[in-house]
Amino acid sequence: MIPVFEQVAEMNRAYLANVLKGVDAAVAYGTKASSFGVKAANEFAAATAADLHALAAVKAPQDLVPLRAKQLEEKADWATSTGRAALDLFASAQTEAMQFAEAQAAEAAKSFVANLDKLAKNAPQGVPGAEYALSAVKAGVETSMAAFETVAKATKEGVEFAGSQVKAAAKAAPKRK
Repeated sequence: MIPVFEQVAEMNRAYLANVLKGVDAAVAYGTKASSFGVKAANEFAAATAADLHALAAVKAPQDLVPLRAKQLEEKADWATSTGRAALDLFASAQTEAMQFAEAQAAEAAKSFVANLDKLAKNAPQGVPGAEYALSAVKAGVETSMAAFETVAKATKEGVEFAGSQVKAAAKAAPKRK
């Protein structure tokens, strides 16, 4: 028979392992987002420097207007494509986070109920109301998980709807040549 404190320590270790998985995922996303931001900033700085060099090389004033129009169109195209890439990065991170959270919540609930059963088996016998208290806790966990699943489903549907609306708006945006 495993003492209760060892079971609680085991539950805490499992919980900590799940928290660390979440931290690792957040760090990975942070790294991707930082890389993306640095790359976008470098591209913008390089394009701006090239634009300034081109402007400095203009000899006749009448050449300035077509050059600026071309530069502005290129900047708009860059902003659109970079915005779409940022949206894709965010959407993939959000999908991964949602899947991770759902999996962790389901596993945590299953583990919690299993650990409650273990604790109930090892609990001191003859304590009045202990069996009912454990049953009530298990019922509360099951009810909470059902509510979580409902909220997670609604959130997922909302995220999917918002994502489809943004993608539709991006497709509807005028394409530049």
